[in-house]
Amino acid sequence: MRRLFYISFIFLLISIVMSCGRSVDKRLEHADTLMWTNPDSSLAILEAINRDSLQDDESFAYYALLLTQAQFRVDYAIPSDSLINIAINHFCDNNNREHYTRSLLYKGAYYEVHNNPVEAIKWYKKAEGNADAADYRNLAQINLRLGNLYYNNFASNNLDLEKNKEALRYYEKIDDKKMILVSLLNTANSLRATDSKSAKDFYNRAELLAQELTDSNHLYLVYINHSVLCQKDSLFNEAKDYSIKAWDIAGRFKENSDYYILGDIYARLGCLDSAEYYLKLPVVNENTAYDNVVRYKCMMDIELSKNNLAEYNRLNKLYEHIVDSLEHNKNKYLLLKEESRFDKSDSLNKKAKISILKNWVTWTAAALCTIFIIFTVLYFVKKHNTKKLIEELRNEHISKYNSLREDIDKLDNGFSSLMQSQIDVFEEIMASGYSPNKDPSDYKITHKIKAIDDSNIDFWNGLRSYINHSYDGLIDKIKNDYSILTESDINFIGLICCEFSDAAIAVCLGLRNSSSVRSRRRKIRDKMKINGLLDVYLKKMMIKNPTD
Repeated sequence: MRRLFYISFIFLLISIVMSCGRSVDKRLEHADTLMWTNPDSSLAILEAINRDSLQDDESFAYYALLLTQAQFRVDYAIPSDSLINIAINHFCDNNNREHYTRSLLYKGAYYEVHNNPVEAIKWYKKAEGNADAADYRNLAQINLRLGNLYYNNFASNNLDLEKNKEALRYYEKIDDKKMILVSLLNTANSLRATDSKSAKDFYNRAELLAQELTDSNHLYLVYINHSVLCQKDSLFNEAKDYSIKAWDIAGRFKENSDYYILGDIYARLGCLDSAEYYLKLPVVNENTAYDNVVRYKCMMDIELSKNNLAEYNRLNKLYEHIVDSLEHNKNKYLLLKEESRFDKSDSLNKKAKISILKNWVTWTAAALCTIFIIFTVLYFVKKHNTKKLIEELRNEHISKYNSLREDIDKLDNGFSSLMQSQIDVFEEIMASGYSPNKDPSDYKITHKIKAIDDSNIDFWNGLRSYINHSYDGLIDKIKNDYSILTESDINFIGLICCEFSDAAIAVCLGLRNSSSVRSRRRKIRDKMKINGLLDVYLKKMMIKNPTD
């Protein structure tokens, strides 16, 4: 027991030492806790860390992951993916599922910001496939980024809506109000083209939450996008009011398209001076394809209000060309192809898992059936052997052990009562009303077949003393002459010297059949290297060494 305690103590010390060796750098943990609430501080902590001070590969990989994530969080332009590759290569076989999922996610984000949406989706889908079902933060991020990617690349099939709703669901689980606001806005944008009523509801929810959080940046985005919704539904006065609210918050518009949207709204209201004013205001940066679509739309509506149909038709052709190029954006089809490929792969994986599960169930059922059959066979074998053993003992005469009773009574010691109890068991079985045609478990008599354990020192020492007393030290002589015999062998020989039958010895040893007794007798004979039967050999020794 003491040895076991020392071994356990040593293992405990080893575990403590190993866990200390794997302890995470506190600076990294602190930076991670600030990642979502204060990314600037998180980045400052990480940039202040001397990389040489990181103790091991685990810490350096964690550092690489956090630095990449922090740079994304503060919109830092990352020139290469070398850092995130370090994290991916380390965590892929490190059994840290969360870190690996996050590494895959930001590898995808790297490709997205470098205008490679097809490669980005591959990594996002890998991250989605690796994420734990309870890893709500990463699952929310993956779906949010997928939603943005599909929306910005004009992918159809409502993929952006599906992903944005999933992101919203996960953010609501972790109660991250800032990201709930982002997801509400994204979901409303995805609904805008097909379900104005639902889109309006999401914009209203987003507006209330932005006001609650005093988040002027997202409140601006809510107003400008709500304005676009109203414009689509020809609610031009409401559209103008939302655009003006957005202007009032920032003192200017943040995107080129915002100027053109308000200009188009004024054109549709017949306010051409205001429309041209906003159309000609200095733009924030170079126009994107989307900016040009909105710009041409504004110019077309101004020319239409002037009844200048020739210019309107010219602009309309340019407008339709850009819209057509966006609708047939090659990335759209590649994105859908990648989504389909990953979904198919996921489906195949699910089928494979189902197949494995079916095989497992089949093999488990087969194993259980086999075990059931084995136990059933063993039960009936045991039942048969018990019946046979009891029949053998009942065939003996009930007075067979009377002389043994009388001899033991003369000893007048503790062993006398123990042996008398055992003989009572024999006679109880002999006199029982047991019927071999019925299940032995129905009779208490079967429970009498119970082993006298080797640890029952009083019985076995008493038996040896009795044999030694009756046959001039016979047991001691056998022990001296045959040192190869075990204590259990000596106890077995003692039962033979009492002239117990095979059935009686089986009862004493808790066996269910006499064949085991005969097998044991042969083994002891072989150990002693004697010719003939063990019983005959012992009988001769008992005759040579009787005592009065």
